[in-house]
Amino acid sequence: MDSHSWIRILDYWHGLAYTLASMWRPLNRMYLTAFLVDFACMVGTVVLPFFVYNQIGGGVAMSGVMGAVQAAAYVVVCLVSARYVMRTQNGLVWAVAGLIAYPLFFCLLPFFHHPVICSILATGSMGAMALVWPALHSWVGAEPDPNRRSHNMGLFNLSWSLGFAIGPLFAGPLYDFDFRMPFFLLFGAITIALFLVLSMPHERRCFGEATNETLEARRDHDRASESFLYLGWSASLMANLLTAATRFVFPARIDSLVRSGELRFWFESAPSELLSAAPATKYSWLAFLLSFVVCLCFLVMSRTSGWRHKASLLMGLQAAAGLSFVLLSTTHSLIVMAFCFAVLGFNHGVSFFAAAYYSLSDAVHKHRNAAMNEAAVGMGVFIGSLLFGCLAQRMGFSDAFRLAPLLVVVALIAEFGLLRHARARRLTHNG
Repeated sequence: MDSHSWIRILDYWHGLAYTLASMWRPLNRMYLTAFLVDFACMVGTVVLPFFVYNQIGGGVAMSGVMGAVQAAAYVVVCLVSARYVMRTQNGLVWAVAGLIAYPLFFCLLPFFHHPVICSILATGSMGAMALVWPALHSWVGAEPDPNRRSHNMGLFNLSWSLGFAIGPLFAGPLYDFDFRMPFFLLFGAITIALFLVLSMPHERRCFGEATNETLEARRDHDRASESFLYLGWSASLMANLLTAATRFVFPARIDSLVRSGELRFWFESAPSELLSAAPATKYSWLAFLLSFVVCLCFLVMSRTSGWRHKASLLMGLQAAAGLSFVLLSTTHSLIVMAFCFAVLGFNHGVSFFAAAYYSLSDAVHKHRNAAMNEAAVGMGVFIGSLLFGCLAQRMGFSDAFRLAPLLVVVALIAEFGLLRHARARRLTHNG
């Protein structure tokens, strides 16, 4: 089939998707897209560790390394694409490419049980997803008015975080029923999201061009946001580092406690029958809670402005998240675990929203900055999954998780230096 035939086929499907979706406002279609994409991603994220344990025969180290390799691919693709995305007339082309490639890689996993092949497929899927999120964030961030942009970003982030929250509730039970079922669900969700993205108009048609008056009014605000850009990226990196440990390493803890009969709701002497089987389902409750708290953060932050340019908020939440790992290192109580996951979700939600908001303040470089922000996310997942996975294998789960506060202290010292440097540059520039 020649190139002209492929172009005609793509034009046909683009026209069909646009016709079917034209009844919804573009922003609403983008919100639904965000929900479906992260719903599918979370289904894959929850399933992958248990797939490693049960279908491949690997352990916590293999799961951690696989998560780290996925994150490394995400970082590399984000950093490489950041050099080219600004040259694309329509940035959503990158999202379309990623949404086609992601399920083609990930949904081949059930057909292979070799660790190397599965790692390649999982890595390819995450590399494809690195093309999707910067493009979607950049499209939403094209709104020239800062307050409307914050509102749109809030609804957008709320949409994908709802997908993150709901995905585990389907992934865990479906996996416990049949390990192949979540892969069918993932493929269907991504297919619908692809059609929605194909229906999107260009960002300039949806939001229009920023006027000189708007740009002038934004100048001071955007310069303040620029001062917090690196702090936001660092906070987002640390939030994802800690969250990655709960996604790629902590499932092994749940699996061990359930199989040994040591998991409790609180501190009761005998375990409840509800805690006696299906470890993937038990973990899905915690994963849901973390993502639900992230949703609440996005909802509040989209309607308020007091969090903007507040370094103490970002740093204080990081400290609380690090301390929560001390509790997770020893507790057998599902209630205590839930409290710690809620703290981690609070830190994750605030850090990511702030970093994304600061990244999109620069209208000229928003797609590049969005890609860099996603690279920080991937770097956090890479470090968290690899570091805690290897440490848990070598030192034991409890000792590995007790090291988290030390990492947070190092990050806070670095962030303080980054903030001082950025503020000094701003003062010099204004002077």
